[in-house]
Amino acid sequence: MSNIMKDNVGRYRTQSLFREFYVHTSTGLSPIWTLKDEDPQGELPSLKRIYLDYEDPTEYSFAMATFGNWQHWLKIKNSKAIQLYIEDWPIELEVRLKSKGILGVAAELTGKNAFSAAKFLANKGWQDTASKRGRPSKEEIAKETKIAAKLQEEVSDDMARIGLSLVSSGGE
Repeated sequence: MSNIMKDNVGRYRTQSLFREFYVHTSTGLSPIWTLKDEDPQGELPSLKRIYLDYEDPTEYSFAMATFGNWQHWLKIKNSKAIQLYIEDWPIELEVRLKSKGILGVAAELTGKNAFSAAKFLANKGWQDTASKRGRPSKEEIAKETKIAAKLQEEVSDDMARIGLSLVSSGGE
């Protein structure tokens, strides 16, 4: 595996691993994944799907199985061009794991822990509660701001696409 993970000089490949950045060169290094949900040409596996299928929030098992090296995964994650594609993967993974957990609890409604499962579901126990520790960290604020900005951007794009515009009421 390591020989296709490195370039001709012996450095870890980053952008050249992915179809989205592929430029035909004389190096003979072809992409081996796509960063999208599916390869537009239907030839390459999706690294996003592989990442989500590992269901590993630490990313360690995924990194070792996929790249054979933790440092290589860190180098890919820190590539600014690649970050645009992969930055939301951990959030999607978190949602996926929560969903599986909730479905598992729901399946217990007919088992011996039916009362606890019903109570969890009735109280919406999967929802995050406000932290009691005080002010959120700068990283948490930045993450929430980023999510809100992405949501606003998507809504604005959709509104523009269908010809709607936001009307201000003036003083508020």
